[in-house]
Amino acid sequence: MAVLTISRQFGAGGWTLGEKLSQRFGFHFVDRSVIDKIAREEKVHPGWLDSIEKEASSRILNLLSSVVSSGIFYKSPGGTDSQEFQRKRYVECLTRIMKPMADKGGYIIVGRGAQFLLRGHPKVIHLMLVGDFRRRVDFLIKRYGITASEAESMIKDRERERVALASNVFNMNIDDPTLYDIVLNTCNVPFDWTFETISSLLALQIQRETGEPLSRICSIAP
Repeated sequence: MAVLTISRQFGAGGWTLGEKLSQRFGFHFVDRSVIDKIAREEKVHPGWLDSIEKEASSRILNLLSSVVSSGIFYKSPGGTDSQEFQRKRYVECLTRIMKPMADKGGYIIVGRGAQFLLRGHPKVIHLMLVGDFRRRVDFLIKRYGITASEAESMIKDRERERVALASNVFNMNIDDPTLYDIVLNTCNVPFDWTFETISSLLALQIQRETGEPLSRICSIAP
């Protein structure tokens, strides 16, 4: 079965698209809350993942040991070595969670560095959603009932965080188009078109893996 990772600029509609695709194909929808739940089952405090991401955006990775699960992560010496230790453990934790999903198939994964961790996996399609800044601002105003100033600040803050996390933890440029199989501007491409385009890609990936005719795959995915 296929797997889709969705990276997106804030306000470009990635969560909505992922949820709808998961319903169409009967795939598991994996967002931040699901990763946190799995982390708890792995005896990793989800607050540790959040702390890594928050601190990575300011280039600081030496975290308080109180949020680290003693069974898996432990306190290392301070300084640069400690920062590198925490970065590697973060990557290892998410890889341990996501790789079995990719091997099994049938998952839509939104965010959390999945495009980096699963890069090159034969079952995985990597999607990037982008959008015009002003139209993303308008989208947030309508969706959350906030002011234009609040929406602008929210987008700028989230964009700084996602860029810094990719750079400081994964050593990657999150906006590098070569990381993705397809990049769509959801301000120019209507949502229904985006949905059908990615549905077609997933159906073709499933056909390549299973050999089933597209007509049967599409009938299964109403």
